[in-house]
Amino acid sequence: MKIKKYLVILLILTSNSGLFGQYFWQRIESPTDYFLRTLHFTDSLRGWVAGDSGLIFYTSDGGVNWIQQETNTKDKVMKLFFLDEDRGWAVAWDEVGFDTFYGTDILQTTNGGENWSLEPYREQNVFLNSIYFLDSLEGFMGGYPGKFLITTDGGFNWEDAQIDSGVGAHFPPVHFNFYNNQYGFASGGAMDISGVVWKTTNGGEFWKTTAVGPEPVRGIHFFDSLNVLGVGGDPEYFGASVVRTTDAGENWIYEELGIVGVATAISFRTENEGWAPLSLARRIMYTFDSGATWTDTSTVDSSAIYDLIFTDLLTGYAVGNGGVILKYKYQFPVPVEEEPKLADTYYLFQNYPNPFNSSTSIEYYISNPAQVSLKVYNLLGTLVANLVETYQPDGKYNVIWNADKEASGVYYLRLRVNEKEQVRKLVLLK
Repeated sequence: MKIKKYLVILLILTSNSGLFGQYFWQRIESPTDYFLRTLHFTDSLRGWVAGDSGLIFYTSDGGVNWIQQETNTKDKVMKLFFLDEDRGWAVAWDEVGFDTFYGTDILQTTNGGENWSLEPYREQNVFLNSIYFLDSLEGFMGGYPGKFLITTDGGFNWEDAQIDSGVGAHFPPVHFNFYNNQYGFASGGAMDISGVVWKTTNGGEFWKTTAVGPEPVRGIHFFDSLNVLGVGGDPEYFGASVVRTTDAGENWIYEELGIVGVATAISFRTENEGWAPLSLARRIMYTFDSGATWTDTSTVDSSAIYDLIFTDLLTGYAVGNGGVILKYKYQFPVPVEEEPKLADTYYLFQNYPNPFNSSTSIEYYISNPAQVSLKVYNLLGTLVANLVETYQPDGKYNVIWNADKEASGVYYLRLRVNEKEQVRKLVLLK
């Protein structure tokens, strides 16, 4: 029977752990095979990627073409940050010791990277791997060994930030994110010792320290002013982990996910759908319920991804080892089998909206009176909704599926007319 055929297909899809991630993420042509560690995009078309050997590349057409920018360094670029299309900064590690200097070079541009200026950070043996600017003057850097720095003149001078003496206060921050120009978090910590978040409510003039778990927090995402999510993990034992707060960072909950890998960044496409690369595990994890639950999947070509960003609801980018660049381009689900034409005996239209939240409209057409069945299955092949099961005259029909009680995820809609079938894919995002 055909229903068995579709159940087999669904089970195959479920067992192929890489299918879902690869359905959305696609590898695009890269200008290099060097390790790309960081990226920053100002919109869906314009962005920069950077990594080893001082390489920075710019695209203005969504990654179709890349232009290499002259950085005047061969050091590995650890982090990029752009305030707008013109003003940007980067930090790079000089580990070779050219001219006997070991430490961090700070790069700056005021014309979108057409020209980069370079200035070594004043202290040797300091390796800064994060940088963030609130505006053209005030910015922050963090890194090893436990440096937390602030500038108020656009990066020409850097001073130690004012932080409290809480547990982990002097561990290195590795990520910054602000909700507004006054309220923000830094995150980091020391491996196998403590994950730490630092909170400011006065634009970075002072930071309050909180220890939140046993491993560094490597990325922070704001849902709103109260609800904040962080990701990280342990490379040796329990793998990826998250921390979350519902009271603006006064209290944090730490959770081990049971997923192999360390989450090195986080970005959300929608309020509910978020992604985090698992770096050396060559996997990526995603959530459809604002971080309450997570699923991991293999990356395209088993790439080791380290950084990613979403520019809007439809587009995202990721970079990693071997110069890999991935692009997330949302594709509306397609039918499993070839679509018949309206002149045929039936036609199942794509539901709308799709993705949808809670309810969606489903239309179908039958050219002759027939026995009609319209059902919804989850990825395990379990029937979750029997929408239509009756004999109907010819015509066009509309059915609303209310999925309030179902979990976010991918579902399959099957229309059966007499002995023929058509299947559509539905995406529920709550």
